[in-house]
Amino acid sequence: VLARRCEPLSTLTCRRCISNQVDVCWLDAANNRQPLPMRLHTLEGPAFQFVKLQAALRERQREEGARHALEDVHQQLARVGVLQAERLQEKIGEYLDGTDIQVIEELDEHLLAAHGILMEDLPLERLQQFLEDPSIFEKGSRTLDEIRKQLYGRGRMPILAAEAEACVHHESSRRRRQFAIEHIAETSALREFLEEQKIHADAGRGALTGGTKRLWLPWVNAMTTVLSDGEAVQRKGAGSRTFLALTKLGLEPELLAIITCQNVLNLLMLPCFRNKDEIQENARHNRFGEVPFVTAATRVGEAVEDELMWQRIAAHESGHGTKSEGAMKPQLLEMRRLRQAFRDRTQSVPMGAALVDLLIDCSALRVPGMPADSKVVADGQQADGLPPREELELEKALEYGKRRETRTKVVGYLSLHPLARARMESEGDMLHFIKPKMQPMVIPPLPWQPCGDSPQGPYILHKSAFVRTTSEQMTQLRSYSASRSAGVMDFLGRVPWRINGRILDLIREAQQRGLAIAGIPPNEDPPVPAVPDESHPDYQVLRLRRLNAEKRCRELRSERPTFELKLRSAEDFVNADKLYFPHNVDFRGRCYPLPPHLNHMGDDVSRALLMFSESKPLGSEGLFWSKVGVANLHGKNKISLEDRVRWVDDRKDIIMQVAKDPFSPESIEHWADADDGPWQVLARYLELAEVYSRPGAEEEFRSHLPVHVDGSCNGLQHYAALGRDLAGGEAVNLMPNDKPQDVYTVVLKIVIDKVNADAALPVYVQTEGQEGRPPSQDQGHLARRLLELGILQRKVVKQTIMTICYGVTAVGARKQVQGQIEDMVGEKVDPDEILALAKYLSRLVLASIDDVFAQAMKIQNWLNQITKIFSKLQAPNAWISPVGLNCVQPYRNARKAVVRSKRQTVTLKTGDAPTINQMRQRMGYPPNFIHSLDASHMMMVAESCQREGMTFAAVHDSFWTHACDTAKLNMLTRDAFVELHKRPILAELYEDMKVHLGGQVPPPLPEQGQLDLDRVRDSLYFFA
Repeated sequence: VLARRCEPLSTLTCRRCISNQVDVCWLDAANNRQPLPMRLHTLEGPAFQFVKLQAALRERQREEGARHALEDVHQQLARVGVLQAERLQEKIGEYLDGTDIQVIEELDEHLLAAHGILMEDLPLERLQQFLEDPSIFEKGSRTLDEIRKQLYGRGRMPILAAEAEACVHHESSRRRRQFAIEHIAETSALREFLEEQKIHADAGRGALTGGTKRLWLPWVNAMTTVLSDGEAVQRKGAGSRTFLALTKLGLEPELLAIITCQNVLNLLMLPCFRNKDEIQENARHNRFGEVPFVTAATRVGEAVEDELMWQRIAAHESGHGTKSEGAMKPQLLEMRRLRQAFRDRTQSVPMGAALVDLLIDCSALRVPGMPADSKVVADGQQADGLPPREELELEKALEYGKRRETRTKVVGYLSLHPLARARMESEGDMLHFIKPKMQPMVIPPLPWQPCGDSPQGPYILHKSAFVRTTSEQMTQLRSYSASRSAGVMDFLGRVPWRINGRILDLIREAQQRGLAIAGIPPNEDPPVPAVPDESHPDYQVLRLRRLNAEKRCRELRSERPTFELKLRSAEDFVNADKLYFPHNVDFRGRCYPLPPHLNHMGDDVSRALLMFSESKPLGSEGLFWSKVGVANLHGKNKISLEDRVRWVDDRKDIIMQVAKDPFSPESIEHWADADDGPWQVLARYLELAEVYSRPGAEEEFRSHLPVHVDGSCNGLQHYAALGRDLAGGEAVNLMPNDKPQDVYTVVLKIVIDKVNADAALPVYVQTEGQEGRPPSQDQGHLARRLLELGILQRKVVKQTIMTICYGVTAVGARKQVQGQIEDMVGEKVDPDEILALAKYLSRLVLASIDDVFAQAMKIQNWLNQITKIFSKLQAPNAWISPVGLNCVQPYRNARKAVVRSKRQTVTLKTGDAPTINQMRQRMGYPPNFIHSLDASHMMMVAESCQREGMTFAAVHDSFWTHACDTAKLNMLTRDAFVELHKRPILAELYEDMKVHLGGQVPPPLPEQGQLDLDRVRDSLYFFA
């Protein structure tokens, strides 16, 4: 019996459960209903049923007469005799267990859709209050908001606070809670703001809304007026037809305006950068707070079509039942057709461009101005003795401009007026409208089903691709099994985490105190000094100070919102006892968590905010490795393990002092400047202080914090193993040693020798009338400047060495070195000289790496020869990873289409062309192949940990587990590496290439060295 319908069953079989399930029954010969001896639970079943419930909730949100509907609910409650809270609670239990009660369902849907409250979380006295006072549900009532705050604390998600007690605990409640979280994340926060604004206005409290809402609500109102005006939409010129079509979509004008504001402000206020280098590059070119017009148009167009798709699916489902599996098939096919109809960007981008154009026109901003008829005297007073009155002038809050980026490419950009940004930041609620759909989960993620047209998992509502790539590789998944990779992603996603509430409170406290320490962005921009006249003796120094101050101000525009978003995400889930982070993979097999802002792959703040949900007793080994972890975070990872533990033991008094008062000046200096994670250090100090406070029982302490073991320049480890490179293998700890080898120091010594040799060259002196190289290009001069400035340090060469195996180019190496030099001497050295020093030093670093890893570099050269043959054949590089994942490089030339909007002509990438992007294919093949090996190694270690019943997490080549299991993890890591590289990886690749290259013979494999892989098993510092 499905969805409250009773039908005869030809055979008594129990199908997969679905929502709104009643007791299963069958019809006997006399057509009497007979119960079966089984009961099915609510909210268990295929995803389309949750989509259906989602559509019902969205429809309820749009209902005008919510108050009258709830009055009807109360009348129905009275008719069925549910007048006591205890009786209602019993009915709630029956509802959750599977019995269908229409009245309870309507009340439940209203609480969930309008207020984000799960009915089973309400105590009995609250339920009694609902029965006695229906006015609670009237517009403007704040009672439910207060109840929600009592239940869920400061978080936006329906997760019970520690002091709140649920009246009923059912197995299905966790799944309902996850559904509610996904529903809240999917619902537009701006729509909630607009409803709140209307409530305030109806009650005469419009002034109570924050500055952010005052800023953008007039834009929404202005856009709504234009979209609702029949004459206004009859515009002429570029984009006019699209604008007219917008009004015929069937979406409310107000909703279109809100979607546009939400997405454009999201892009402007929360720029997304992949790494610190990208942040610095954008700061250097003053590109913070900007977004390309085409990006904004694309995002808005996709959001509009998503909304339209949901409404059409809801409308389609409202007239269809779910009588049987056969009757469901046409409905599912229609839903699939509707989804696929919204994939053509040539349809979505014009709509987005028209809406963004309209938003620019409507984004009025009042800025202070001086009235023309006011006479102001010298002391700042008007002639009448009163302070000068400011007249508010209207300007555009969203500014549009064009910039030439290449000789043939001009890009249109949107930017936010500085005063508008300042108002949004000063109000502290600029992130209220940013709610990512992919949030951590409170139930274990659904298992991945990676193959097929529509990969399933891991959320109930939000579906994601298993592989982050183009449709071509999804096609390949149907030919090659990805079940092994999917199994590992399921295991990683089921690792339970929790928020470290103490660290969250300390970070908030530091922020409120205005302590700009340990990566917390300051609340105020640094002062920008004025630049004196060029004749000033300190002109050059002051000029550099101003440039650096302006650059820092631009960086803070990105750091503040991203930092705040991490904390907001942590506060949303601080009450959850278990959190799960579902993972998927890129085309190489590297895994990534789906929630974008708070996860263990984030920065130091993100990692410190998370800890394992399950605790394990430290034991003697765990206490040892916990101290090793502290030393590693302080950058003491170049000494032996025993020396690291002694170093921590010597700091016992410091640790106790820091734990007692982390923000005293004496304490801050001991943890806030830690090399590899100050907030993680503080979390460790707090835990060790608890351990030290239990004399005689230290090893019994149950720890939640993960310990990390990292590879020693893992890409070079794989290259050395492939080429059996003995010298290179020793440099990256493939061979056992008494203390760890530091490949960065090895390369740095060679670089220093080369710099000293150049510095000994004669000083170049240019004689009169003689042409020669300027000092900035003289090797001897540059070498001497490097020595004078003290630039030759390990950190300057580290990043280039780390990325050499991942295809860093000469330009990329120069940028890496340049960034390090800027951090070290940027305040006293001119940018042009820094550029010259970076070019010179990066060339020496690349040459020195070739000296150390001669055998390994032969492997890289061989891969480069392979990819050249692929490029000539116009074929993408493809290979099978050791764990069976089909890897296809997705670098193709783009199909393009031209869309004309009011402000500019937009060139869109509408898909992949048949031809490949030869340069990206060539540059990407060696590093991507190595990435597929390190991803395979990680998956093999994860499988071993799963068999051993260990908790495991990974950040590419950094493996995490409980402190007590770290020694076992090290052993499993070494065994998996040996097992991986004892396979004839290159020989298998060679045979595959002979097939892929259509009969062309690949170049012969390079000879291998004398490295004995079995000795890796004895290398304590391989991952340490």
